[in-house]
Amino acid sequence: MLLIRSAPEKMLLEFLEILRGIQPEAGVTLLCHAGRELEGCESLIYPHQGFFRPENVNTRKLKSAHFELAAVPYATERRFHPAYYNVDSIAQASGADRVVLFYRDGRALPADKEFFELKRLRVVEPYLERKRQALAEIAAFTGEELSLVEEKCDLAGLEAVRLWSAADPRSEEEVRRYYTSHDFYIYELMKTEYNGDREELVDSVLEECAPGEKVLDYGAGVGIFSIPLAARGAEVTHLDLPGPLFEFARSRFASRGLPVRLLACEREEPLTGSYDTIVSIFVVEHLLDPERTLRHLSRHITREGKLLLAVDFEEQRCGDEPLPLHLAPLTAERYYSIMRELGLELVRRRGRLDVFRRKA
Repeated sequence: MLLIRSAPEKMLLEFLEILRGIQPEAGVTLLCHAGRELEGCESLIYPHQGFFRPENVNTRKLKSAHFELAAVPYATERRFHPAYYNVDSIAQASGADRVVLFYRDGRALPADKEFFELKRLRVVEPYLERKRQALAEIAAFTGEELSLVEEKCDLAGLEAVRLWSAADPRSEEEVRRYYTSHDFYIYELMKTEYNGDREELVDSVLEECAPGEKVLDYGAGVGIFSIPLAARGAEVTHLDLPGPLFEFARSRFASRGLPVRLLACEREEPLTGSYDTIVSIFVVEHLLDPERTLRHLSRHITREGKLLLAVDFEEQRCGDEPLPLHLAPLTAERYYSIMRELGLELVRRRGRLDVFRRKA
């Protein structure tokens, strides 16, 4: 069997445990980067840094192994996640008799030629067009070659961890300096956007915000939420730390002619006015004192206003890779307790989006 290491180690080990429970003598060849080998698997080293690409794989060698099965782990629950199209292609090119995809939620899905063709037409081609536009937008802002922009998008998450480990920030001032001095989040968040990783959340936020409402996007990044909100007619304030990311967002609003108010977060409690809706998506877990921020936000929604939050709880994570940028990991229990203490009631959930209002 060919196993492609396109997910965290924990997922692969769980898959191998199931496999060996069924076929104890099954031989496994692991296609992986150097240093990512697994005990008990024969390793085939991918010779390049960054994401797997079929043009960098010796498919002739794969075919000569006559694999009965090629297994592709998706570190997601999205069945048709577009970003895995390269590993899909490698699995197909391996010449394996069968291909199976397995997912973070434990499900597995057999994939044949018709499956991959359907995915290409419905998901991959629109994704590649979104990606092309996103890379061009970044290149227009930075002046970099498209190939370099693509490479930086691929490696942005790893670069964030590398820079964090090198800086080892401990105080609020050091954390602020880290975020305002580097541009990696431009690439990481644009990748998040063109991957479609926030599509369901964007749809949910848009359903919660009516045209004409005063909406604050707190920790707004590249404008994944601010841009569609403004395009729908909301009166949007885009708040984030000053720095390269903030200026890139400014350029995106200007190129679209969107009348968005930009607010640079110069202090820990930056708000003065009130908003009909405050949106904050996967932000509070990056803060040294999330409770203080939640308290601050709660004071700046109108009497009938809403607070829309998504939080990346540590127990929802799949995998072994550390997330040092999560400064104050919250449990769901503590998070909801804080919100109750602030007099906020969870009125509904839309997937990972929580909708809070003041208690009557």
